[in-house]
Amino acid sequence: MKPKISLNSIIVFLLLIAIMGIVAFSRLPGRTDIIADYDPWYFYRISEVLYKNNFKMPEWDLLSFFPPGRPFPKTLGYEYLVVLLYKIESLFIKIDFMKAATYVPIIMSVLAVIPAYLLGKELSNEWGGLATALFITMSPTFIMVSMGSYMDSDTVVVFYSLLSIYTIFLAMRKRSIPYILLALLANMAFIFSWWFGWYITTFFLAYIPAFFLFRFFEGFIRKGRLPSIKSVFNELKPMLIPLLSIIVLLNVIMNALGFSNFIGFLLVASGFRSGAESMIVNVSVAELQPINIFTKEGFQAVAERVGQFPIILTLFGLPAIVIYKLLIKESISFEEIFLFMWALFTFYTILSGVRFSLLFALAVATSSGYVIGNLIKYFERSNPFPKATLYGLIFFLSFLFASQTLSLALNIGGMGVGSNWENMLNWLKQNADKNAIVATWWDPGHIIAGYTGLRVHADGAHCSPTECIPYNHNIRIQDMGRVFSTNNETEAVEILKKYMQLTPEQCKEAKDYYLKQNIKIPDQACERASEMYFISSADLIGKFTWLNYFGGYRAPIKSYYDFQKTPGVCCASTPKTEPGQMSCGEFASQGKGVWVWCPWIFQLSDIQKDKDGNNVFIYDYSGLKLTIIQKQNALIPLYNNKYLVTKMIFYGQDGNPQVIDLSSVNTTLEKIEGTMWVQPDFRVIIYLPEQISNSIFVRTFFFNGEGLQHFKLVYSNPEIKVYKVIFD
Repeated sequence: MKPKISLNSIIVFLLLIAIMGIVAFSRLPGRTDIIADYDPWYFYRISEVLYKNNFKMPEWDLLSFFPPGRPFPKTLGYEYLVVLLYKIESLFIKIDFMKAATYVPIIMSVLAVIPAYLLGKELSNEWGGLATALFITMSPTFIMVSMGSYMDSDTVVVFYSLLSIYTIFLAMRKRSIPYILLALLANMAFIFSWWFGWYITTFFLAYIPAFFLFRFFEGFIRKGRLPSIKSVFNELKPMLIPLLSIIVLLNVIMNALGFSNFIGFLLVASGFRSGAESMIVNVSVAELQPINIFTKEGFQAVAERVGQFPIILTLFGLPAIVIYKLLIKESISFEEIFLFMWALFTFYTILSGVRFSLLFALAVATSSGYVIGNLIKYFERSNPFPKATLYGLIFFLSFLFASQTLSLALNIGGMGVGSNWENMLNWLKQNADKNAIVATWWDPGHIIAGYTGLRVHADGAHCSPTECIPYNHNIRIQDMGRVFSTNNETEAVEILKKYMQLTPEQCKEAKDYYLKQNIKIPDQACERASEMYFISSADLIGKFTWLNYFGGYRAPIKSYYDFQKTPGVCCASTPKTEPGQMSCGEFASQGKGVWVWCPWIFQLSDIQKDKDGNNVFIYDYSGLKLTIIQKQNALIPLYNNKYLVTKMIFYGQDGNPQVIDLSSVNTTLEKIEGTMWVQPDFRVIIYLPEQISNSIFVRTFFFNGEGLQHFKLVYSNPEIKVYKVIFD
């Protein structure tokens, strides 16, 4: 006899298909002709290498952190999946590899609906599964990193996190070898795709003592005394055997395959969390700045990324269920204990920065799905009116959540590689020698290597002192910060020169180091680069604070008066005081200053008339104002209406600069040395303080390398300047 298909099952199935459709539709606005942003280019390049080498990855990567390069990664699960999907697609349609790669985030986002639904259903019911699937796949923080062409690893993190947790729960309940093996394979695939996938089993280990603590708390609340350890252990024991079997087997197998174990993961993760000096660049990453979620601004920042409705259900709904069970003397289920711990654990990671909101979103989506599933179960047999009211409210708020996040997805922009960058990259690809090296700040390194196939001095893949020999990430970041910030061209060229080739001693050091890891460095790693190109680009205007900071320069601010008098001086917004100075971070926390970037970028905020009818262009930067008075044919730049800026460069409609020098003007105002760079339409001005107005960055970007002997301009567009470095 065939099993009957209920109306409820049909509705659930149709809703699941609808969620998949919404997820796919929400990701389509992303570009599908070229990989977007910075980091996705890394995963694309590695996938392309794997594809061109017939699934066999070379040992050594000459393009990243040259010289001498670095080993290719072992965690290639995502890249294998990308190539496999392309092979499958190629059987049915004619499509090039890059275009196929741009669709991978969309495919993975849709597939993530399945383990999300299964996990939510396993913990509560099918309605909880649908809510879990909707809340995680349409959460703002996930949408932002899974648009079409955004080929980063976040889709893998979401898919395998859900799948790994689901299969472990399934094994704990079924307690049979096939389910244990299924969970083992899921977690192996996760670690093979993302090394930090160890966090799942590490988290389940922490679940064991958490279970005891919850049971002790529950017993004390109900009976005024703690239950025996033996009774709690006997309750946990049936689930403990399959769980420990999975964890032990996973550690043994992955360690044998060279993927370390959960102890190695804990050491790395704890070092990263404590801000170890191995990665000094983390202080400049906006998404890794500490966040106080207990403030209104901090909570809103997280809620905007996770979704207000799901986070409210988690913060209030989950505790309400536990309290309700305590009141009716019903035992708190192990699912609820798990969800509480999951939410708290990932909540803690957010304190390190909003970048970790995706992990928190996974816990929030599952918890809120659990709450909805239980609410529907509790009201299933209630009177029609409260039942209909609850169902209607849940549907309305879920629909509102989905519509808001869908609107966000349809309006996301600015993630693609701009036309100026594409044109520059095409020029490099066509004109640079294949053995050339490209030096610039670290952010665009992945794009340069992936698009042009050229070697880069540094890229966005962190390379610690134990990974990159002899020049690790810290050394390279400090060197490039110095090159861009210094006024001394000879110093800049000498720094760049050392990245043309390793010395024989350095080459031997690197070869000996990696030989101990059974990795052979190819001879090309120690050969001299044929030429070097140096990129100075517009995005470095806003980032220059950090270039200056890592280059060893510090803001000469010793008092609040100095801070007010020195517009645009480089001042990194770090929380700690530099020796003998006050940091901008301190001013900001005291309400006395702003998060200062340098050079300062001022947007036109208003145009007024003075008493004589002259135009007054006002530029406001967090309360600090620059103004330009247009008096007949003269332009007079002022800072806070108290200081006269002595130099201004105004670009007319013909594109030619006009230098205005006011250093000898008679005035009652105090003069400050600096340069105000003004666009022809007056919409934007950039203030260059005296300390950096002659730096390599300012001279190469704003003045086309005028007066420099070793930087030959070979390509230019409004956003990017490319120089060939001339060595003696």
